[in-house]
Amino acid sequence: MAKNPFQKSAKVKRDQTAEQAQAAAKEVRPKTRGERKRAAKEKLGKGAKYVLVAIGVLAMLLSVTAMACSGILNQASNKSDYQLTGGVAATVNGINIKEDTITKQVMSVRTSGGYDSDKKWAQYLVDNDKTPESLREGYIDGYVSQILIQQAIKENDVTVSQEDVDKKWNEMAESYGGEDKLVSMLTQIGYTEDTYKSNLESSLAQEKLKEEVSKVDDPTDEELVSYLNENLSTYNDARRSENLLVKVDSDASDEDKAKAKATVQEALDKINSGELTFEQAVEKYSEDTGSKDDKGDVGWDKLTTFVEEYQTALSALEKDQVSGIVETSYGYHLIKCTDVFHVDGEVTSADQVPKKIREYVSNIITTQAQSEAYTTWYNDYKDAADIKINDMPSDVPYNVSLKGVEKSASDSSSTSDSSASEGDSSSDSSADSK
Repeated sequence: MAKNPFQKSAKVKRDQTAEQAQAAAKEVRPKTRGERKRAAKEKLGKGAKYVLVAIGVLAMLLSVTAMACSGILNQASNKSDYQLTGGVAATVNGINIKEDTITKQVMSVRTSGGYDSDKKWAQYLVDNDKTPESLREGYIDGYVSQILIQQAIKENDVTVSQEDVDKKWNEMAESYGGEDKLVSMLTQIGYTEDTYKSNLESSLAQEKLKEEVSKVDDPTDEELVSYLNENLSTYNDARRSENLLVKVDSDASDEDKAKAKATVQEALDKINSGELTFEQAVEKYSEDTGSKDDKGDVGWDKLTTFVEEYQTALSALEKDQVSGIVETSYGYHLIKCTDVFHVDGEVTSADQVPKKIREYVSNIITTQAQSEAYTTWYNDYKDAADIKINDMPSDVPYNVSLKGVEKSASDSSSTSDSSASEGDSSSDSSADSK
């Protein structure tokens, strides 16, 4: 079912973190036509981020699986104006990570960031709380993680079918506005459909591994009640609503606006007179394709985010009340509050909580438990591995003195560059791609 244009769902999947669930609930303000045009120009950058996140750290490191299976890890030679040192940076269960592989990763950051002088590079490192040694260690740890994850995938007989890959591909294409748009965007950031699908296969394998090694039981009613009481202010006074919408374009004439408003007034008059129920009016008048097939139901406001005008009107309604005409940038609405969740004091039983809210909270609790279980598994698995990290050669081209370098007054942009580029591999990020 299509999403409602004036809301953004904050549904929590089992492979999301609680923080991501909260991020998903941030308000999405409707855009004017001019804003939509500007947003379209920015879409490539945002889309690129989405794709890179979707394929995870493995996609950014590229081809680790194939190289790890051969027993030696090294990237193809790239043209450069710096000297490579050769040698082995680290060994993981008999698999070598070449020093030149790490050097190329670090130097790609230095080159693309425009840190052409040692002074600029030293400033970048200090601003991001890094040293040449710690930066190198971060990239090594990223490769170590990927090698270990690939070995664990084999040990646990995790497989990904072509059907799995095609399904995920189609989902992403749909969310991006079509396969052609997705392919075009991938091409602009250096991927082909085949290379992306290959990385997508590895990403899906990592997801399946996580499910395999971090199985947890569904939360008990006691856990649900405890979580709800700890976070009751987040969910108390939640309202569920149905929506009737007659759309109005942002550049509509006054005549078109008046016509749309008159249609909504007609629907409201028939509801108030008893000629039509709200649900019947939705079926007859509503143009909201995202909710019309569900009798106008748009769910609980605490689990999704509505535009401000809609939320304000809904918050003033009690159960079974119908609003007057509500104008938003999408057109004219009628809103019916179909349920209210309110608890005085504290929750004493899970049965007090509406099903959808229980499911939402259950998914958050499960996700947190899975994340903790996975972290524990990964740390134990890594501790049991035979890992040797060799000292950094003094003549690697990114090794500069940081003596006397002070942090810049404003270094937020540098920090974001570092976090996006470095192969940092906390156990969760290295194997959990979304």
